[in-house]
Order: sequence, then C-alpha cells, then structure tokens
Amino acid sequence: MIDDSLLLERARKYAHSRGILLQEEPRIGHGSDGSVWKTSRNSALKAVANQPNYANELECYRRLRDAAVSHLYGFDIPVLEGFDDKLLIVEMTIVQPPYLLDFGKVYIDAPPPYWEDKQLRANAYQEWEERFDHRWEDVACVLGILEKYGIYYVDPRPGNIDVGE
Repeated sequence: MIDDSLLLERARKYAHSRGILLQEEPRIGHGSDGSVWKTSRNSALKAVANQPNYANELECYRRLRDAAVSHLYGFDIPVLEGFDDKLLIVEMTIVQPPYLLDFGKVYIDAPPPYWEDKQLRANAYQEWEERFDHRWEDVACVLGILEKYGIYYVDPRPGNIDVGE
C-alpha cells in the first residue's frame, strides 16, 4: 500500500502554493492510485502515487475538459481545475452520485493488450455486470462513450463508478 503521509505532504504543498486550505479530515478518497482531500474552494485534490498513473489521470481530465464533458449518460465526471507535474497532484471539481472518477488505470488511445482476447474480455464484462447488476447497461454505455475520447477505462468498480443508489 502507498504511504499516505507522503501523499498528504504533497497535497499540503500544492494547496499552500495556490493559497487554499486542505481539509485533511476526513479524506474523501483513497486507493492504490493515491488519496483525495477536499479543499476550501470546494474542489478535490488527488495526490497520485506514481508518474504513469498521474499522466493517465491528467490526460483523461484534460481531454474531457477540452471537450466540455462533465456528464456522460447521467454520470457526473469531475472537471480539471488545476495540476502540478512535480507534486503529482490533480485538482478537480467535486461530484455527487451518480458519478465516474479515477482515471489512473486507464489506457490512452489504444485498448489494453489483453482486449483482443475474447475470453478474457468476456470474463471481465461478466464480473463488471455482476458488480453493477441492473445498472450495468448504463455503466457499459459510459465506458463505450469514453472510448470515443481514446479512454479505455478498465477499473469499473463501485468505488470509481457510483450509480447513485
């Protein structure tokens, strides 16, 4: 697991450099890609654990912002507010369910290498359908729309996609 104290220190530095306050407790998100805190300007700061995940996260938010996408098929998508390449920080708007977030594990402009294996892909879709039950069709639609932006989202789980129920 990642060292949250190092991520928090980077988030503090970013907030200080922007003249905003970081609300350290409660943390509003945490996972293998990083941790997320709320700020005094009602945005969220994500301190990303490593450079590749940060680059993916930032690129997705840039693409979606540049295309003026903040909603997809009824799901809110955070909008990029700021970033820092040295601190590996992404600042974004806060969203309410239903939402889709966390772009650290995506593939950009090409599907993952295993995508061509029909059985592996079928197994993944079956697992995802079980996770989202009757809302799977909505989630699958959002994933398909993301692919039109060159974003292959391969980590659909309830922590990243809240269907609002």
